[in-house]
Amino acid sequence: MKALGNIFSFTFIQHIKQKGYRNATVIIALLCLLLPAAIMPAIEYFEEDDGYASKIEKVYVVEKDKSSEGAADYEVLNGADPGQFTNVAYEMAENVEEAAKKAEEDGYSIVLAVSVQEGGYQLDVLLPDETKLNKKDANAYEMFLSGAFRYILIQKSNLEVAQIAELTMPIETVVRDSGVSADDSDEYAAAKKVLATLLPYLNIMILYFMVLAYGQGTANAAIMEKTSKLMDLLLVSVKPGTMLLGKVFAMAASGVLQIFLWLAGLFGGVALGVRFTKMVNPNTDMALIQLVDSFGEFSGMFTVSGIILALLMMAAGLLLYCSLAAIGGAVAEKPEDLSSTNMLFVMALLVSFFATMYAGGSGAEVPWDAVTWQVWVPFTSILVAPTKIVLGVMSIPEAAASLGIVILTAALITIAAGKIYKMMSLYKGNPPSPKKLIEMMRGQR
Repeated sequence: MKALGNIFSFTFIQHIKQKGYRNATVIIALLCLLLPAAIMPAIEYFEEDDGYASKIEKVYVVEKDKSSEGAADYEVLNGADPGQFTNVAYEMAENVEEAAKKAEEDGYSIVLAVSVQEGGYQLDVLLPDETKLNKKDANAYEMFLSGAFRYILIQKSNLEVAQIAELTMPIETVVRDSGVSADDSDEYAAAKKVLATLLPYLNIMILYFMVLAYGQGTANAAIMEKTSKLMDLLLVSVKPGTMLLGKVFAMAASGVLQIFLWLAGLFGGVALGVRFTKMVNPNTDMALIQLVDSFGEFSGMFTVSGIILALLMMAAGLLLYCSLAAIGGAVAEKPEDLSSTNMLFVMALLVSFFATMYAGGSGAEVPWDAVTWQVWVPFTSILVAPTKIVLGVMSIPEAAASLGIVILTAALITIAAGKIYKMMSLYKGNPPSPKKLIEMMRGQR
């Protein structure tokens, strides 16, 4: 193992000096930095005011069914929604024709026809032929009525004022854990739910593609000396197992460096985006900014120890899959053989990916912490454990234990890959089958 450091440094430097690696790292890091910093303030600057400014000044009400007991005062609708239709005059009319004629003379009036059907009330909002209003105004008032008309029905029921107040009181429903006190309120429950939904998918997709890319790169690096006819020369000065270990560690380290640079760019971009957006509008209500501002209030989430363990888990996971890919590179004699020898790596990655996506986390009705075995199987834990650690679903001891399992598995696979590489260093011919490979390792032992 004396030459391990030299092989690691040489392979690492040669890989990060490649033009493709540098371009991908720099371009994506810049995009992660600049896109949030530019898009967030731009959205705030060009965002249109969603609040509807009512142009309706008067509504002529035509009640087609006169049998209902109790006359309703439609002026009560002005207090139904403080944000819209708060200063509208209401006037009763005998029929639609008379109401439409009066509405045409006003210019900013509409007609409301109220009728009782077999299944309930039907409300028709009518625009006169000659009017200064448009269909958007009528549609907005129709949507307003769908929620506010209950005030008219309450009036028609002849209830007492106290009873009406009880019926119109807002109702809030909260789903709580059995161990949480009813007095404990979590105003950030919605933000936590969004994070718990988005972060697992984001983590899985990033790690999946990074493992796929660097696993293939590790396999190619493992057979480089075989294809370049340098194997005989290297065997004199470097042990095959040492050379493979140095390559695996170097490839994993370059992948970890790339991921961390992208994450740093993303965090920096979001921080700049928040700052620039607040410069555009100090009172912004952008959901992402509210989420960032409330990070410190998330109990048990985004702790320093949790973030460190999550990053270590990502690094250990990348090393684990690179070690697995190195076995395929150790068995192969030429690049054409990788399609068959790297099947173990591909199958492990695909099975782990679909297991994490469909064995208890893909549906909104199934929480991400429902399937606990995923964090104890090393090949699946790297896809789900980082998010669970960051969100506080896993405790620090559990996270450390899961990380230890991943590191131990990666070490065992790396040692096995080194033995196979040493055993296959002078092997000539077609790649051996898994059964024959096991027999060869037993015979060597």
